[in-house]
Amino acid sequence: MNSDEICDAYARKNIKLTVRLLNDEDVLIEGDSGALEFLGNLFLAHAREETCGRNIGPNAAGNAFFTKDSTKGIYIHRVPCQHTQRRPAAPVEETSEI
Repeated sequence: MNSDEICDAYARKNIKLTVRLLNDEDVLIEGDSGALEFLGNLFLAHAREETCGRNIGPNAAGNAFFTKDSTKGIYIHRVPCQHTQRRPAAPVEETSEI
């Protein structure tokens, strides 16, 4: 199953995760066994996909998986990244028009 299929399957189970800062150093990822199973399967599915990034969050796609107490989302990024990095744009030279 790919990560979209994992999300579809678990959406029907009404699972909920709470993701928020616990303190200055730690992020709390909290849920019942079904919610943690979902997250584990999402990680495994994403590891096998061609895309390098997957985001779910309380204010993003996948918001149905988050409790109202969630203040953070989850961005999963597999390396090495398959996307080529874009070179920064060259600065625009100012010209004076007379």
